[in-house]
Amino acid sequence: MQPQNENVYGIIPENVPPKFFAKHFKPYELARKDAAGKMVLEIGFGDGYGAAYLAAAAKKVIGVDPTIANIDHARKKYQFSNLEFQVGDATALKFDNECFDMVCSFQVIEHIPEDKLLPYLSEIKRVLKNTGKFYVSTLNLAYAMKSPLTYQKNLDHCKEFTLDELRDLLVQVFLDVQIYGLQLTLKHRFYQRLKRIGIFNFLPKAINPVVIFYNRITIKDFKVVPFNLEKAIDFICICGK
Repeated sequence: MQPQNENVYGIIPENVPPKFFAKHFKPYELARKDAAGKMVLEIGFGDGYGAAYLAAAAKKVIGVDPTIANIDHARKKYQFSNLEFQVGDATALKFDNECFDMVCSFQVIEHIPEDKLLPYLSEIKRVLKNTGKFYVSTLNLAYAMKSPLTYQKNLDHCKEFTLDELRDLLVQVFLDVQIYGLQLTLKHRFYQRLKRIGIFNFLPKAINPVVIFYNRITIKDFKVVPFNLEKAIDFICICGK
């Protein structure tokens, strides 16, 4: 994650479908509950929407990203007195030891080259206070793959993780590793089933209940649970030193 000049990289909320955005936004809801009054670092903030959301609760949020265009974009879009965006390398953070109460890095770890994974995690541990927490999320390879014969890994991803692979990596650096799974709510699963059946496809979109649901999906239509992890859409982990 060396600094680089290019177009804005990451999710821009207004440019993606509601379900896609809500899925990626859900981990921030979990982290914000623990962010109140704290010093927070986000590594790989993309558009900056998550850092801005956390800043509404935190004492201060600093976002670090390697893409210079992301810095300019986020600084213009999200302007709060306790929110700062900086360009930087996730494997060589320019912060003192033990200066953050919380570090977040959502949907980033899969973009880190495999030989840089331990330096990346070690740097996060270094800047984290002894009582601090590291929040990290990534896709569940077993869920995403469906079939190994047809699956094509995202070209921007260096390493995608199964549950065991992710746990084995995190415990090399952190003593306390709690892993949760992102899953659909019962209501969301119901509408997903209706969509697959196509029972309302004959209706115009304006009155099609399935289309209406998917156009209005929010983070409330996803849940974070500590069970059935093998079937989780994404993993959300909370790590302590």
